[in-house]
Amino acid sequence: MSALAAEAPARARPSETNDYAILKRQIKEAGLLDARSSYYWLKSIIAISTLAASIAIAVMASTWWILLLDAAFMGFAFTQIALLAHDVGHRQGYRGRRTNRIARAIFGNVLLGVSHSWWNDKHNQHHATPNHMDLDPDIQFPMIVFAAEQIASRSRWLHPIIAFQAFVLLFLLPFQAANMRITSARHLLDPKADSPWLQAGLLGLHFAAYGVVLYFVGWPMGIAFAAIHQGTFGLLNSSVFASNHKGMPLMTEGNRLDFLREQVLTSRNVAAHPITDFWYGGLNYQIEHHLFPTMPRCNLRKAQPLIERFCRERGISYHSTGLFTSYREVLSHLHRESASLRSRTA
Repeated sequence: MSALAAEAPARARPSETNDYAILKRQIKEAGLLDARSSYYWLKSIIAISTLAASIAIAVMASTWWILLLDAAFMGFAFTQIALLAHDVGHRQGYRGRRTNRIARAIFGNVLLGVSHSWWNDKHNQHHATPNHMDLDPDIQFPMIVFAAEQIASRSRWLHPIIAFQAFVLLFLLPFQAANMRITSARHLLDPKADSPWLQAGLLGLHFAAYGVVLYFVGWPMGIAFAAIHQGTFGLLNSSVFASNHKGMPLMTEGNRLDFLREQVLTSRNVAAHPITDFWYGGLNYQIEHHLFPTMPRCNLRKAQPLIERFCRERGISYHSTGLFTSYREVLSHLHRESASLRSRTA
């Protein structure tokens, strides 16, 4: 039996839809949805300073091993920028429309080389339909299936790859950075894209500046530097998002739930710890984030016990686990859902 059939929860009763309004009122009264602009200004200064330090090292260093270590450090710096870009996209840091729009363009297009409108459109759809087999863009991969039922929709030549998808996923993680840039370019060719020429110009500024950095690094070290930098960024960025929903119950149009239950049941928290909180940029509190996307990152930890208690009181499964266990759950789920393909070739 597939995870979809085994784990899909029953539809909630109509009376239960008021639970979210009750919870939101409690969260508001606790002041946890209030803007924290000073916190985000400080986080922005630190993140941009970290990126500037990695660029300075790349430009000034001449020793090969220092340059390679700096490439990994720059991948870390890019990940910190990406986490801020995520928060800005949710209007956590800068609530004014104009300020938020400028911040999205700076963090996304200029600093990361990623179309901010592509990412926002995709991520908003994910929040609206988490783990939906057909509508969540975060579980739509040609060589990965999250339920055995999806195998039939995949090209047959990919089946041998899907059969070992748990191992394939690990191989794909470092390439996430390249995938975001390619998808951004495709997005800007879409007539519906927001300000495509402006965004393209800002992306051009990013890559021109990156080219200057690689010029100072020199040839052929620049190739190794770029490969390590982009691979590290892709790996670290993916490590944050990989454990949030994958392996949790899947939704279809036939088993959608009310907002509270759908967001909680499809999300996985990673247990709080100072290192984990920093590494995940607060997204280890995935349940809290999905329930209240505009909640400032620094308030998620405060909201966590209140929300967990609220869910327990109403018999709503609230899943939180350790860091390494979360990854094991994801990989075990993927391996289990592709078992039928391995049995065919056995």
